[in-house]
Amino acid sequence: MRLVTWNCGAGALEKKLPHLDELAADICVLQECLAPRIRVKNARWAGDHAKKGVAIVASGAWRIRRRRVRERVPNYIVPFEVDGPTAFTVLAVWSKPHRRFPYVEGIHEAVRIYRTLITSRPTVILGDFNSNPIWDHQHRPAWTHSALVDRLRDLGLVSAYHAFHDETPGEETRATYYHTWNRRKPFHIDYCFLPRNWAAKLRHVEVGGFNAWKHRSDHRPLVVDLAD
Repeated sequence: MRLVTWNCGAGALEKKLPHLDELAADICVLQECLAPRIRVKNARWAGDHAKKGVAIVASGAWRIRRRRVRERVPNYIVPFEVDGPTAFTVLAVWSKPHRRFPYVEGIHEAVRIYRTLITSRPTVILGDFNSNPIWDHQHRPAWTHSALVDRLRDLGLVSAYHAFHDETPGEETRATYYHTWNRRKPFHIDYCFLPRNWAAKLRHVEVGGFNAWKHRSDHRPLVVDLAD
């Protein structure tokens, strides 16, 4: 199974499909895409208005169904059910500034609200978190990125990238985002958290190269391959 998250840097969902074909994802979460103007097979989109939102696209034998978004969950953290060779939940994430819960604090709040959902069946939290431990000082101590990693660990979830590459959060060697599209401003802010017992099934985790994706978005896709 291949899981992918990619902030596609705006544009219509249907225009991103050739890039998704290239990524060959079984399940892909996209951020910043417009609501589709045509029907896209096996895709779901969520947003407050048509200009930007979060989408999830499945291929092959995989099927997706959107679950009801709970009240008071900050935008955009949206639950989906995935069915296929394995059944699990995906929390599709595009962390945004929010008056009460800015960026990573919004993910904390969503995890709190969806705790029962997360613990009731295998869950993957996949998307653009817009966060990293290097910005912990900008948040309340219990609401930092490092605190989120600990919180998810307590729920049995680990970062696929860090588990596979044996890197410490905040010291990543592969960037998923280049601020103002500048190669000299790299950051790692996109993640795939998955059940701890799935980590043994990790076969490869990679981040798209700078040159290969520089004309498509300021983000790079995070690709996670798991054994069937």
